[in-house]
Amino acid sequence: MLNRTACRYFLEVARHGSIRLAADRLHVSPSAISRQIAKLEREFEEQLVERRADGVRLTDAGHVIAKNFAAIIDQMDQIKDEISDLRKLKSGSVSIATVEGISDPFLSDQIRAFHKRFPAVEFRVRIRGRERVLEALEQHLCQIGFVYDHFTHPTIEIAGQWRQPLLALAPPSHPLAKSKQLDLTDIAPMPCVLPDDSFGIHHLIHRAYRRIEATPNAMLVADQLHFLIRHAIHSNAIVFVPLQAALREVEAGALVPLDLDCSEFDHRFIYAIVRRDQRRSPASQAFIETLSMAFPGHEKADNEMLARIRAAQA
Repeated sequence: MLNRTACRYFLEVARHGSIRLAADRLHVSPSAISRQIAKLEREFEEQLVERRADGVRLTDAGHVIAKNFAAIIDQMDQIKDEISDLRKLKSGSVSIATVEGISDPFLSDQIRAFHKRFPAVEFRVRIRGRERVLEALEQHLCQIGFVYDHFTHPTIEIAGQWRQPLLALAPPSHPLAKSKQLDLTDIAPMPCVLPDDSFGIHHLIHRAYRRIEATPNAMLVADQLHFLIRHAIHSNAIVFVPLQAALREVEAGALVPLDLDCSEFDHRFIYAIVRRDQRRSPASQAFIETLSMAFPGHEKADNEMLARIRAAQA
């Protein structure tokens, strides 16, 4: 059976072409290296080195073994690093700043699943408006951020993204709930509820309305999406949010997506973001990788859900 010591000794001999130089490098006796090479030659039943006056030369079999030993050592080092990271995950913390729209159920579910794997890892979550999330990352108040819609920032980069069109949602009893091929001019006169200007959604909606030279007929402006969603349901009003922000209400049939064609709303994303210069802890790195891998599956599930709902509305 191969052992790491034999691999290391043989690779040093291969690099230096000399048992003596390899011994000096490894701080062992030349006889210790010779014994390990002899063991390898017995194990592989091949001569691996030719001894000469000026050192040693690898045989053809020796070259093959040296090439493979180098790959084995590299893989072993990678495995050790991964195991070391797992050991570190026996403790640690993850700090997050996020906009409200992704916090429940997605983020809550992901934290719960991660905590089952690594119960000693602690989480701290700050739910903020978009600009406050960017500030929290910039000021080192969190390790991971989540924002909705496009952003530019010199010290922040995207670690993952999830397509989340902005939807116009309304109760099934709304006058436009069964209408087809609506555009923004059709819904502009209708009462709606809006997030305040701390949300990127607020600015996105106003940009879209300005394009048609209109202003939203906002009956309520608030700084909490859940409150807006409940008010829209009780008031038979329109609320503009990504699906994840109102997932439970859509699944329950309390809200339905209007058949709205609005290019400004369509190509929007939830972004997982980090500082460019950040050295992340093993726990935060593992969590961001977990989330990035989860995004495609949830994006697909969202698309399938919306397709089913719209097929049922047809």
